[in-house]
Amino acid sequence: MGISRWEQYKEKNGVTPLDMLNPRTKKVSNEISSNRLSICNGCPEFIKISKQCKKCGCFMEAKAKYEEAKCPLGKW
Repeated sequence: MGISRWEQYKEKNGVTPLDMLNPRTKKVSNEISSNRLSICNGCPEFIKISKQCKKCGCFMEAKAKYEEAKCPLGKW
């Protein structure tokens, strides 16, 4: 049996929405989070109005705050 879709999502994104709700999920500093968002802002896959990634569908202001999170394009 292969890995579940949830495990595939976590492998691709580093975190899941459930991880973001867990108070024990480690966060990065504001500096790292801001740096990640600045990378997103320069990416053609970033939807500026909703601050959402076209590739993973995540809301990047939230996702960029988590230590295990990763860009689906490998930019951070």
